[in-house]
Amino acid sequence: MRRKILRYLLALFLFTVLSAGFATLYIINTTGTLSRLVTLHQIEDLRKDLIMSIQAVQSDLYTVNPSLGRRLDEIADNVNRLDRASKNCTTCHHSPEITAQLNGLRSMVLEYERHLSYFITASANSRHILKMKMDAAATGNKLLLETERMSLQAGKRLENLTRGVMRKIRKAWVIIFIMLIATFVFGAIIALQLTAAITRPINLLVEATRRIAAGELGYQVDVADKTEFGELAARFNTMSAALKDGYAKIETEIAGRKQTESALTGSESFLNNIFNSIHDPFCIFDRNYRIVRANDAYAELKRMKLAGLAGRCCYDVLYGRTSHCDNCIVQKTFLSGDSCAKEKLVIAPDGHRMWLEIYTYPIVAPDGRLSHVVEYTRDITERKKTEEALRESEDRYALAARGANDGLWDWDLRTNTIYYSPRWKSMLGFGDQDISNAPEEWLSRVHPDDRVALEAMIASHVIGDNQHFEGEFRIRHKNGTYGWVLNRGMAVRGKSGQAYRMAGSQTDITARKRAEAQLLYDAFHDALTGLPNRALFMDRLQHIIDSTRRRGDALFAVLFLDMDRFKVINDSLGHLAGDQLLIAVGKKIAGCLRPGDTVARLGGDEFAILLESISDVSDAVDIAERIRMELAHPFLLAGSSVFTGVSIGIAPNTPGYERPEQLLRDADIAMYQAKARGGACYEIYDSRMHAGVIARLQLEADLRRAVDQQEFVLHYQPIMNLQTQRLIGFEALIRWNHPRHGLIYPMEFIPLAEETGLIAPLGEWVLVEACRRLKLWQQRYPQDPPLTMSMNISGKQFSRSDLAEVITRILQETGLPPESLALEITESMIMADIDSAIETMDRLRAMGVHLHIDDFGTGYSSLSHLHRFPITALKIDRAFVGKLLENGENDAIITSIVTLAKSLNLQVIAEGIELDHQLSSIKDLRCHYGQGFLISRAMDPAAVDIWIESGTPMKG
Repeated sequence: MRRKILRYLLALFLFTVLSAGFATLYIINTTGTLSRLVTLHQIEDLRKDLIMSIQAVQSDLYTVNPSLGRRLDEIADNVNRLDRASKNCTTCHHSPEITAQLNGLRSMVLEYERHLSYFITASANSRHILKMKMDAAATGNKLLLETERMSLQAGKRLENLTRGVMRKIRKAWVIIFIMLIATFVFGAIIALQLTAAITRPINLLVEATRRIAAGELGYQVDVADKTEFGELAARFNTMSAALKDGYAKIETEIAGRKQTESALTGSESFLNNIFNSIHDPFCIFDRNYRIVRANDAYAELKRMKLAGLAGRCCYDVLYGRTSHCDNCIVQKTFLSGDSCAKEKLVIAPDGHRMWLEIYTYPIVAPDGRLSHVVEYTRDITERKKTEEALRESEDRYALAARGANDGLWDWDLRTNTIYYSPRWKSMLGFGDQDISNAPEEWLSRVHPDDRVALEAMIASHVIGDNQHFEGEFRIRHKNGTYGWVLNRGMAVRGKSGQAYRMAGSQTDITARKRAEAQLLYDAFHDALTGLPNRALFMDRLQHIIDSTRRRGDALFAVLFLDMDRFKVINDSLGHLAGDQLLIAVGKKIAGCLRPGDTVARLGGDEFAILLESISDVSDAVDIAERIRMELAHPFLLAGSSVFTGVSIGIAPNTPGYERPEQLLRDADIAMYQAKARGGACYEIYDSRMHAGVIARLQLEADLRRAVDQQEFVLHYQPIMNLQTQRLIGFEALIRWNHPRHGLIYPMEFIPLAEETGLIAPLGEWVLVEACRRLKLWQQRYPQDPPLTMSMNISGKQFSRSDLAEVITRILQETGLPPESLALEITESMIMADIDSAIETMDRLRAMGVHLHIDDFGTGYSSLSHLHRFPITALKIDRAFVGKLLENGENDAIITSIVTLAKSLNLQVIAEGIELDHQLSSIKDLRCHYGQGFLISRAMDPAAVDIWIESGTPMKG
């Protein structure tokens, strides 16, 4: 408002000043005109004085008057005053005419003065005095005329100027009057504006105060100007709004306080429940270090009653002291004002160790002072155990890392530097200072053939294509050699997924690679002989078949070799001697081949040869004959000369072969034909041989069916006491009652049964049937001692670990006494694994089962082991019995066997007795028992009954 009033007053002042200034300027102008008028009157008066002086001088010219000089001075004085007056006259200055008249008058007065000066100073007798006098008079007259003329003109000017001055004076009075009226009107307007500007806001404010006083809180004054009244109104509005808000807040606060007061009652109980529901120990101390409040868990921890904790000091409760201690965690919190934590090991009275983690938190009062300290305790015994287990695990990991002997690397992809661990460097033969942190130290040492693949693997992992980086490659050692390493790593990625670091390990796998190479070599080579094995042989055979199919004109052949009598040698001399024989045979076969040919050991005593690029089958025959002759020479094994032979099957390639198995199959078929001829020879495959194989396969299928359908029968050959000629028992001999081929003897199907694994169920059937039949005969034909049953068991049956259990079960099922059963085994079965065989025989003998060595003398048996065998009888092979009396050697062999048996307290059984002289010789050699066609052929059970009941003597 002050600014508005100042603006109004300033406007009034400026208007007044402008009016006064205008009037003043007009008055000054009129005053100047009056001043010029007065100046002109003065000039006119001076001119008149000049005229009077000039007239006086003119009258004195004609008389000798000593005052002429004085007059002349007056004229000069008048002229000077007139000159000064003209200089002060502004009208003269602004009027060229007046100025020219005054200048002319001044010149004439000067000339007049000059003439008078000559006249006054001239001597009386001067002849020019009259002329001077006349000139002075003439000049004076002329001056008078000019002066009068100027006076007339001046008079007219003065009259005109006087009338102008009067008009200006009247006009000045009119202007001053108008200005006074305008000033009054303007002042009245300003006064009205000021009154309205002041009274309206005041009235509004008065109205507002009245409404607020009436209770209309928040009433707003509508004053929109920017004066002090507007500011006052704004503040008034603020005050009104504040009053309203304050009143509302007071009402809200009152309502809130009422609600708070209402809730405090319930919250106190609620807080108590919360306080006591905290399972961990919880306690509050005041500034005097005394317990203000604690929960049940805290009381239980301190083994105190909750009521007894209140008022107890921290150092008493926590440490059992009567004064403060330096390590009191509550005291530290009070002194520092910060939270504290510590771990404490507590040993309970029962010796239980418990780890506690104690936290203290300060509570600040409204005045800013620390008022209380909260103590919170957690049982961290399990965590401590976990941490201890983790430390042990980390120690184990660190030990494992050291034990693993791996090198470590850490690649910072941002700086492109790599940390190489000392083991990483030493793995390549370098010291710790020999290698920098550049990636090229690693990559430049990678084998050129592996580097591109390694960099591709790393790049693929860095961009995220692979979750892990793992690669095997060759790396150069300091000595220039290459070794194999396995690198594993994983990238560390930022939030954007971009890798900025990659770390991993490097393992020296050179030994493993060598082992793998050896394994690969072993996978394709026979471990015993070092020759290629079946897999490599078949691969090379497939390769040449494919090559021949493309060329169409190549000829090659496959030879299948099987050693003769190898099983006898291996069983007799042992596996070590057998292995030595196989190695020697492999070398001799390889020595008989041409460069480029392949010899492989297929397994056991079987070899195969691939002859490439032969001109015709005669080349294969020549090589087969060369091998046969070379292997006919003796081998020195275990200090003895051993003879063996080889049966060879030759299969030349024909256009019909597509798979290597077909060629090898046909060569195998040809080899079996060679063996069928007696061995130590070769056979060339032709298509007719395949029919025999088909028949063998058919026989195998029939054999499986026969086992399922029990197409087998047992025939029984009597065994007699040669001295008393009494029947002591039978030998059970199996026959196959084939539905198409009739009875088939064991030699035709037992080897096949052993090959196919059917010997186990077949042998068990024989045992059950023979025991059942013998039990029946014992009941039907009782004698003392009771009849016995002998039967052969195969090597596979004898090698079963549960053989004793099987026989025990069968004897129990059939009710046959163990002493009535005799099992016949061969020397080779025992010598295959002496210790295991003795263990099996001991178990059988402990049961009461008799054990006989069958075909004794045809194989190899160490006499140093014979006394260890828990056997009860030796059976002399029919080969020795059949040649009795033909040469003395067989008689000596049988005599030696009988003598050996007697020395070992063993019985002797001769088999194959077919002639009377054989029986006589056997009896003379004091052999205990015998069997053969001379006594009786093998019979079916019905024929046995007839034979026994008829009392048939020893005859065929």
